[in-house]
Amino acid sequence: MSPTHSTLRCLLALGATTALLGCSDSGTGLTSKNSGILVVRLTDAPFPTSEVRSVDIHLVRVDARVGPVDDDEANQALSDQSSAASGWKTIVRPDTVIDLLGFQHGNSLLLGQAVLPAGTYAGFRLLIDQSKSSVTLKSGMTLTGGSTPGIKFPSAEQSGIKIQLTQPLVITAGTETELVVDFDVANSFVLRGNTIDKNGLLFKPVVRAGVTNLALTHARVRLANATDSSLSLLQNGTELPGSSNLAFGTSSACNNLLVSSQSLTITRGSANTVLPGFTPNVTSGHPATFVAYPGAIVGAVLFSSLANDYVPTSGQAGFRVFNGTGLTSPLDVFVTPSAAALGTATVSNVAVGASSEFVSVPPGSFEIRAAGTGTTTAIMDLSDQLLEAGRNTTLVIAPGLTTTAPLRGFLVPSC
Repeated sequence: MSPTHSTLRCLLALGATTALLGCSDSGTGLTSKNSGILVVRLTDAPFPTSEVRSVDIHLVRVDARVGPVDDDEANQALSDQSSAASGWKTIVRPDTVIDLLGFQHGNSLLLGQAVLPAGTYAGFRLLIDQSKSSVTLKSGMTLTGGSTPGIKFPSAEQSGIKIQLTQPLVITAGTETELVVDFDVANSFVLRGNTIDKNGLLFKPVVRAGVTNLALTHARVRLANATDSSLSLLQNGTELPGSSNLAFGTSSACNNLLVSSQSLTITRGSANTVLPGFTPNVTSGHPATFVAYPGAIVGAVLFSSLANDYVPTSGQAGFRVFNGTGLTSPLDVFVTPSAAALGTATVSNVAVGASSEFVSVPPGSFEIRAAGTGTTTAIMDLSDQLLEAGRNTTLVIAPGLTTTAPLRGFLVPSC
């Protein structure tokens, strides 16, 4: 076999005030200012062999723990109960067969995500199911732990494989970190004789990982559309994942943006007309929401970049209001139980084209209403709106469908 590396990519996206991760929005909120999100991806560097068609590894889960581990410790306490007692925390559980050769040339596979407390992690391991793992040759022959010839695995049906870190992984609240795991396929399978098809293979896994702090280079962003045109968010002329043809009242997926090469544009409709005036304000390590809303001239679109760094009071939700109505007078907003009388506003005096500061509110399902500042006559009414503990949410208020219709509004969770 030619020297080959198959790379397992693990993206640790960690933000005390943000949710998820990876390159798409999972809807997972953070539960405290001292936690972050782990997103795990799979990719594969080229494996130039004329004999092997696929390397199918059944990846059960990926675990992490604070203390360092050796090879023996990585292969101990594999059950869920004993694993937790030994200080291991399961990061993701794909529990599926993955062809490592299917993710070459920078392609990656999203395996999942998890919330992790901030701190230093010195031990990571992969747990594989040997009974469901195999190597298939281009001749069609499949080698398994039970075939002849086959693959000799060093332990029982399931194995824990230590990930060799180049340095301890430090998770800082409010930042994102990428763990790139290199599964060295060529050096993980050793010939037991002269040829694979006659003598089989010995499995001696070699897995390494490097660490990169994305907070130094990236920011997580999303677009919220308060216009009646469909909009798309693009970087370098390419639509970002989950950011195409957004209708009124919807927002894009959260995407990791390389701040040094933003080149962001917003287009409208099937003609992909680039809208002028979009100059996003983004800082590395700080999540942001872009709001597109109607201008005073018919068809015009205005934009606002909103930072999402607020940390809610423990056990509560962060809540903010953006006024994209075009009205001449500001608005008050009330977050109340269903059908409750309007009393003191939750957020007051929000001017058009501006946002309020974040405030902490109890989590749960609420009726959210807006009224002219100093009044209690609702001109926008949203029922059954969910606010999650530990997560920031922006209420975007937009004009009604006609000048006499009630205002419209929708919630945008922070990334």
